[in-house]
Amino acid sequence: MDKEEQPVKPDSSEVWLAEIQSYRKEFDSWGSRGDAIVKRYRDERGSSQLKSERRYNILWSNIQTLRPAVFSKTPKPNVSRRFSDKDDVSRCASRILERSLLYEVEQYTDFFTSVRGSVIDRLLPGRGTVWVRYEPEFGTIQQEYTSSMPMGEMEGQMSDVAEGEFQITSTEEVEIVTHECCPTDYVFWKDFAHSPARTWGEVTWVARRAYLSYDEGVERFGKIFANVPKTSVSQAEETDNNIRKKAAVWEVWDKESKKVIWVAEKFPFILDKRDDPLELDGFFPCPEPLYATLTTDTLVPVPDYAQYQNQATEMDDLTDRIYRLQEALKVVGVYDASTPELAKLLKSEDNTLVPVKDWAALVEKGGLANGVQFVPVQDIASVLMEMYKARESVKQIIYEITGISDIIRGASVASETATAQAIKSQFASLRLNDMRDDVERFCRDILRIKAEIICTKYQPDVLKAISGIDKTEDAQFADAAIQLLKDDSMREYSIDIETESLVKPDKTAEQQNRVMFLQTAGTFLQQAIQAGQQVPELSPLLGEMLMFGIRGFKTARPIEAAFEQAMQKLQDGQGQKMQQQIQQLQEQLKQVQQHAQQAYQAGVNAGANQIKEQETQVKGQEAQIHAVNAQTDQYRAETERGKAIADAQERMM
Repeated sequence: MDKEEQPVKPDSSEVWLAEIQSYRKEFDSWGSRGDAIVKRYRDERGSSQLKSERRYNILWSNIQTLRPAVFSKTPKPNVSRRFSDKDDVSRCASRILERSLLYEVEQYTDFFTSVRGSVIDRLLPGRGTVWVRYEPEFGTIQQEYTSSMPMGEMEGQMSDVAEGEFQITSTEEVEIVTHECCPTDYVFWKDFAHSPARTWGEVTWVARRAYLSYDEGVERFGKIFANVPKTSVSQAEETDNNIRKKAAVWEVWDKESKKVIWVAEKFPFILDKRDDPLELDGFFPCPEPLYATLTTDTLVPVPDYAQYQNQATEMDDLTDRIYRLQEALKVVGVYDASTPELAKLLKSEDNTLVPVKDWAALVEKGGLANGVQFVPVQDIASVLMEMYKARESVKQIIYEITGISDIIRGASVASETATAQAIKSQFASLRLNDMRDDVERFCRDILRIKAEIICTKYQPDVLKAISGIDKTEDAQFADAAIQLLKDDSMREYSIDIETESLVKPDKTAEQQNRVMFLQTAGTFLQQAIQAGQQVPELSPLLGEMLMFGIRGFKTARPIEAAFEQAMQKLQDGQGQKMQQQIQQLQEQLKQVQQHAQQAYQAGVNAGANQIKEQETQVKGQEAQIHAVNAQTDQYRAETERGKAIADAQERMM
């Protein structure tokens, strides 16, 4: 057989099995302590211990109190623009991503159950984590292909297309993605491993263990899995001819080589090796685990129970002593055997007399006071009360260590004022905030991993379907928004992902937030409308102020686009109205100019006519003056002539 035809020898798994073994060596004592804590939490004892010992399971009580205080409901993803400015595409992109994440965490129960299991692991052994996967589902469709070929070159189903050519139609089965999801798997605290490091930032590889049956392993890895040794997961369920066993397979994600490797315990070869399948920014498909107490020199956590295990043991001892004292706290005593009727005193019914045969002899002996004597129980009762007080004192110490005392102090009663209840509520959350913030960080990191997978892997049609964006006002921006989500750099700068509260809020909180928004927006709108009517130039500024306030309300996000469109229409309407007003003013100005021109021309014409009339009048007046002057001259001449005749006549006389 040629060298090229020889089967390729699988790579050795020795290196990775040694890495996993080094992790086990460092975390071995922590694992043993974790087993003991879980056993104590479950109160696993033998039947003989159950009968002879009495315990106070303070650990179970603490976990049942702390777990709902830090995680009690599925967090809702809060995807928002990094800057709350006017950006329709970014708003649509954040809306698509938020709805897609909400679909993932609400449609499937794996997110809540996996985070809840991780929180319990954090409270018990001290570390909890999850694993995020990408899981597409494929289907096939029949797709038709049509091509034109020259005559005589192809055979099959043909129809004339053009002279000398034929159209050939063929069908082909094409594989398509029919559904996509990214499940969140809970990882049992013993099935998780990572490179030994001082801090999480120094971790170079992470791994989780899964148990596969023969059929599951062969389907996943092929025939090589047939030689993998099988070990039982728990106690083997033995039948006459079968023992159910599975193989322990480790899935290792190596950040340095950007590879994913699968190895099996006690098997010398690597089962599979692949390049980075998810291409996440942080590479690892899991967030930083939830840790209990950590120091900066190791990632081996210290369980919370280790901080008060001595007090818990003391409580068990006190509880057992209290039980034994209670057993000793009985009404017992002795009586005079010569009077056997005295034995019936404690057995008789209420309001019943016991007959005594030799009553006179009993009276001579001092009566019942000398005939019966009880064991004193006052000392036992006193010690018992001190035991109760001691146990309560130890309990308070444990509550102070764990922070449960803050929850107790935060409890309120109906008779207290609202201010007192608010103060208690704030005080109760002080010491739990750190733990709650860590759980919130854990959920946020999971959602960010899911968001990366959704943005890079999901098909555009799937994103539109699960988000329902086509049925909203942002449908016109959907394609551009999905393109933004596919762009890594633009997505990081434009969208921020957070989580809402992990603790169950008041049932009316959402309604109160909506009512608050409506009241605030309604009041502002009333004032803005009045101001806009009085000073129209302020309308754009008032609109921006309204949108600034709306973007600050989480409950207003579903209608933010509607407000944007309404403001745009209002501004467009105002612009058109102003344009119409300008046109009207221009028309009016034109008419005024025409009237002014006409008036001016009319004035000019009237002035010319008036001048002519005045000139005519002047000329007439001049003629009249000339006529008057002529008449005056004539009169003067006639007068002088008459005077001269008169003078001549006088001289003649």
